[in-house]
Amino acid sequence: MKKLVSIGVLTLCCATLVACGGNTASKEDKKADNSSSSEKNMEKVYFKDDTLKIDMATLKILSTEVLPADENLLREKPQLAITYEVTNDSKDLISASTVWIACMSLTQEAEEVLNKLTVGMTPQDEKFAQYTEHQLDDIKPGGTAKALISYDLDDSQTPVILKATQGMAGEELGEKTINLK
Repeated sequence: MKKLVSIGVLTLCCATLVACGGNTASKEDKKADNSSSSEKNMEKVYFKDDTLKIDMATLKILSTEVLPADENLLREKPQLAITYEVTNDSKDLISASTVWIACMSLTQEAEEVLNKLTVGMTPQDEKFAQYTEHQLDDIKPGGTAKALISYDLDDSQTPVILKATQGMAGEELGEKTINLK
């Protein structure tokens, strides 16, 4: 009986050692796996061909247009109007305007400074009604909404540079030059 118990304990010890020694992957293999997963992540987030893809959403720029100043439409300065649509790729509710503000910044070069453009009043032109209807609404997972944003221009001739990032402080994903003429 003692032999049987000894053999059982020995078998249990061997099985435990085999199970603990099963992870033979080296640190280099793990680093290779991590770098390939970060490469896959880089393929998942990008800005090209007027499309921004981030983890939580896909944003597609539909059009850009320079709008002249017009007091009747409450537009004191010329504006750059940008229409876009956002598809919610996450499991949470998001809004189109939040994605735009978090990921896009616009600048315009001046003689001595690089002007950061500020968001202007939403254009009240009738042709933009379909874009303003749901721009502040929450988009359900898998849903898409169109939106509009405008930026006040001090100079309606110099091109505007749009830079896309992975969120507010995220890495830069690309840029687009918007010619105003």
